[in-house]
This record gives sequence, structure tokens and C-alpha cells, in this order.
Amino acid sequence: MKEIRFDQSYSVDDAGKYVKLPFEVPDGIERIEVEYDYPRFVEETLSDGTSRREANIIDLGLYDETGNLYGWSGSNRRSIFTASIAASPGYRRGIIHPGTWAVALGLYKIENRLLARVIVRLYRREGKLYRGDLHLHTRNSDGAYTTAQAIRYSEEAGLDFIALTDHNNLEQNSEIGNPGNSENSGNSGLSVIPGVEFTNYRGHANFFFPDPVPRFGGDFLVNSFDEMAALFRRAKDAGALISINHPFSDCPWEFGYDNFPFDMIEVWNGPMAGFNLRAVEKWHELLCRGRKITALAGSDTHIHELGRTFGSPCTQVRAESPAPPALLAALAAGRCSLAYAPRGPHLDLEIAGAGLGGSVPFRPGLEGRAVVSGARQGDILKVIHRDGLAQTFTAPFNGVYRPCFPVEDRSFYRLELYRTLLDQSALCGLSNPVYIGINASQNDSSDNKYWPLSAWNEL
Repeated sequence: MKEIRFDQSYSVDDAGKYVKLPFEVPDGIERIEVEYDYPRFVEETLSDGTSRREANIIDLGLYDETGNLYGWSGSNRRSIFTASIAASPGYRRGIIHPGTWAVALGLYKIENRLLARVIVRLYRREGKLYRGDLHLHTRNSDGAYTTAQAIRYSEEAGLDFIALTDHNNLEQNSEIGNPGNSENSGNSGLSVIPGVEFTNYRGHANFFFPDPVPRFGGDFLVNSFDEMAALFRRAKDAGALISINHPFSDCPWEFGYDNFPFDMIEVWNGPMAGFNLRAVEKWHELLCRGRKITALAGSDTHIHELGRTFGSPCTQVRAESPAPPALLAALAAGRCSLAYAPRGPHLDLEIAGAGLGGSVPFRPGLEGRAVVSGARQGDILKVIHRDGLAQTFTAPFNGVYRPCFPVEDRSFYRLELYRTLLDQSALCGLSNPVYIGINASQNDSSDNKYWPLSAWNEL
């Protein structure tokens, strides 16, 4: 955190003016806070008590790097903030761009000379783990909750982000508002990814958009493969990431997996069941064909049901910021793992410095390191590569378990965690792969960025 201070003296001659206090914002800032103080009231001790009167009034606002007014709160607040996913009332939220910003002061009333102190705090983006639910419905389709209720219940479940994915409907995205504007943390509020669930009699797919109001007007009611493929290409042109949903459920995906664009597969929808295990098998098959496709989880919550609620299962993402563009970039790169609940186990995997979604060229002597955060004694960890099961470990204790294993030239490695729940062994965690020898030259690209585990801050 960087702090910038201004001590400004103003006199009665300055009353009625607006002034700017410029400050530089470097690249990589997630949150700006502004706090100010001045002697607003004057107290005078009298023989029969103490009088208190308002002698000075200074209003507060903020200009962005383009010179446009970013927000204005008058004299109502002594501190404000703006960040990528939330802001104080009266201020915009969004990605903070570098450049010369400015605090705006409105010197409405000054009785005599005064000293105004302004403090600006700049918080950098921090790569960390965010937990979310990428498949939720509201009353805009067939859900039981309003958009505001879905956001509130997701916050109460301990989620950091969600996606609103009503059937063939974008209206819920216009209702997001300013989710969570608490001023007490560096990353306040819930991040809401605008979305929609393409819903067809031959299958469902989620479109996730980086923009608060998606610039997309596609016709979801398609009758053929070609119309579906054209719709998907139009969504991609609008910046969407696309996930094939629950491909083996009672609403199976029947369009196939070739000759149209998609980025991800929802392999875990609601409670773990046989159709999810078939989706995991299909995803593994596509990985074996050399396709780099991210595995996702989503609760598909419409209403609270037995085993299905907000964040169960959840997708755990390592991202530079909670802003939707950063989350989507991390999802596209495969920097995520899945768990049966928001506070379920978290799986990580590192091979030669590459984390989930990264690629490394094969060389003899490579070693992989798995990390199970939130492990329970007796958990079964399976290391899986192109040809099947590579190695099995049993967690010997509760806590953070870090087994190592030799790496062969087998295209990719991924993890599955099994835990006994209700006297049955169940899949409780799943990671995306680290790729071996596939597109290794992409490791330094912005589309496939990876970091060693030591570079990240855990929640």
C-alpha cells in the first residue's frame, strides 16, 4: 500500500471554488481510498454551556486519469473508495487505469483560514485465491431468487465471485448494481461475472462476459448446428468465454465438440453424481486429444435443494484481481481447481515452476509437487496423467499435505481428491492440469501466465 498526503491551507477568499489535488496512479492498482479531515465545527464554551456551529464545509470528489469526474459525495462522507468490483455510493467501480488522477475539493464554506488534510491510499493487485460459483439462476428465468438475493446469499456462503447465468436471458446482468460496498477491506464486495446460459433442446452452455453490461444481442433460439456455431462465434467476438454445461445430465450436450468455439467444460454440476463422472471422463478424453480445455464447477442453484446450494460445488481460481476480466483470464488459462464446497479442500500442482494451466517441456528427472490445503487424515489423492492413474497418496494428517512424485512424458498431470462423506468415498476435489511438452513456449504469454505457488497469497 502506498500513501500520499496533502496538507492544504485555504482562506475565506477561496470559498466557493473547486480545486484539484493531482496524484499519480501506477499500473497494477486494485483500489483507491481517499480520506480527508478539516475543522468543520467550531465550539465555544459559554457560561451556560457549549455552543457548536458549522463554520466550514468542504465537499469531496474524485477525477480519473482521463480528467472525468469519477464520483462525488459532497460533504456527506469523510472517506471513499473505488475498486474493480465495488465502490462507495456515488462513485464508479471498475478497472483502475494508470495515469494522473485527482482528488476534487469543493470549498463551499470557509469562515477563516483552515488546514485540510487529504490522504490517498493506493492498494496494488495481489494474486490470490478466489472461490466462486459459475452457474446460478434468478427469477429472470426459472430461479426462486431475485438478483439481489442471489448476490447476498452467495456472500453469506463465503464466495468471492459468482456468475449469473439465466436461461437465454441477459436481464439479470442489468440488475447487478454495486454488489457489496463495505469500506473496511482491501478487496470489498462480491465480484459478479455477467453471464447467460444458452439453453437449447440439444444442450446448454454458459457464456461469461468481461463487461458489466454485455454487448451481445445474439438469438439464442437456434434450430441447427450451424446456427449454434454462428451464435457461439458471435459470443466469442463479444469477448465471452464459453463453457459446455453438464454434458451428460438429463439435458445432455448433443452438438458434439468439434467445429465451433468453446473454452471450458462444466464437469461438476451440483452434487457429485454419475453424470458428472462421465463429464470428467469426456474432459480427460479431450485433454488426451491435445486440447487445452478448462474444467469448471457450478452449483446450478435455482432454489435451495438437498445437496445443492450456493457454492456447492465451487471453482477456486488464482487470479490477479477479483475483477471479472481478471477472473475470466485465469479461468481461460486453467489456473483453477474444483471443490465440493467453498471451504472444501484446495488442490494445487506445480511442475518445474509451472502451476495449474501452465506448460513445461519434458526432461528426465522432472518432479511434481501436489498441495492439498485443508486435507483431512485419510483423504485419497490421485495423480492422473494421459494414460491413467500415475500414483496414489493417502493424507497422513489434517492440514496442508505436500507429496512429490516423478514426472514422465505423459502430456499432462492433474489431481483428484477422494474423501469419505456419509460413509462413502466421494470425489471432493479436482484440479486442472499442468501440461507436459504442449505449447511450452506459451508459458510467458499473457494468455497462459503461470506463477510458482510461492508467489501467491492464500486467503
